[in-house]
Amino acid sequence: MADELAHKNKRMILTTTTKMFSWQLAPFIKKGKLVEGYEEETIRKYIKKYFSVENKAGRLAVIGEKIEDDGEEKISGPSPDWLDKWWEDKLADYFLIEADGAAGRPVKAPASHEPVTPLSTTDLIGVIGIDALGLSLQEENVFRSEIFSRLTGLNLGEKIGIEALAFLICHPEGLFKGAPPSCRRHLFINKAEDPENLKMAEELTFQVLKICPRGISDIIIGAAGQKEAVAEVIRRVKTP
Repeated sequence: MADELAHKNKRMILTTTTKMFSWQLAPFIKKGKLVEGYEEETIRKYIKKYFSVENKAGRLAVIGEKIEDDGEEKISGPSPDWLDKWWEDKLADYFLIEADGAAGRPVKAPASHEPVTPLSTTDLIGVIGIDALGLSLQEENVFRSEIFSRLTGLNLGEKIGIEALAFLICHPEGLFKGAPPSCRRHLFINKAEDPENLKMAEELTFQVLKICPRGISDIIIGAAGQKEAVAEVIRRVKTP
């Protein structure tokens, strides 16, 4: 998404409200600028100056502090309150924010403190890896597997099916937990890289539309790691 917006000459802030591995953000830091700091006003002034140089648009600022976490270099993001202020002040055209992560697993269930979603969020993208289907419900496959079990009714050790994933997506404490009421919710079914996974993603889409009467604006099927990341987009038809 950041690459797409960069081609449209938009001012972008890329960050997280939790922590991300430095290597995940490294390509974007190369293209733009890493802005570090512990004072909200200091960061705000720097970003304004950075975006206003020669009145150039299309600049990318990555906001965060480099930290050491379990022997890994990560970037810790700013407070969601700061992001709300910066959005209100139109500090950038777009804010791309990672509000939660799955620790490298295809699916997770959020804990009580997750996700950390700014109140000013306009569009929230929930991501599910279709490769979770058929896997055993255990921690090595599902981040926070016990919470997943509680939300979906699937017992630990049982195989994950389409119905369980759909329940997680649609549950108030599931994938879109804590979404601001006014924001648009988009579901991205990831890793549909071959005909079999694409078919399973379509089946999951049907189930989600069946049990989520409202709330999800559209469902995107694709594979984030591919050059053509989007295979299908299913939009909910609005009725009077």
